[in-house]
Amino acid sequence: MATHDFTFEMALPHQSDSEAIVAELAAAVLGYVGYAPDAIADLTAKMCGAVADTTARGRRGCRVAFRAQGGELQIAVINDGTARWQDVRPLP
Repeated sequence: MATHDFTFEMALPHQSDSEAIVAELAAAVLGYVGYAPDAIADLTAKMCGAVADTTARGRRGCRVAFRAQGGELQIAVINDGTARWQDVRPLP
């Protein structure tokens, strides 16, 4: 896939199905970018864990953010302006 810069962010209210939404979103975005299935599974599990932790602590929802720039993908789960989890990977 040709390298394209993009930013995608989604706000998730505090709700029970947030993990399922994040799993579907991560699979779609990471698959579009071209990551292998094992990388998609690893990143999706980590993102879902961060969302579940935020939900379990009773925090007011969260945001998930993907930013492709300069040959790398930055991913974050953000709550109250603070990254609760983040990762940076080279684009495939």
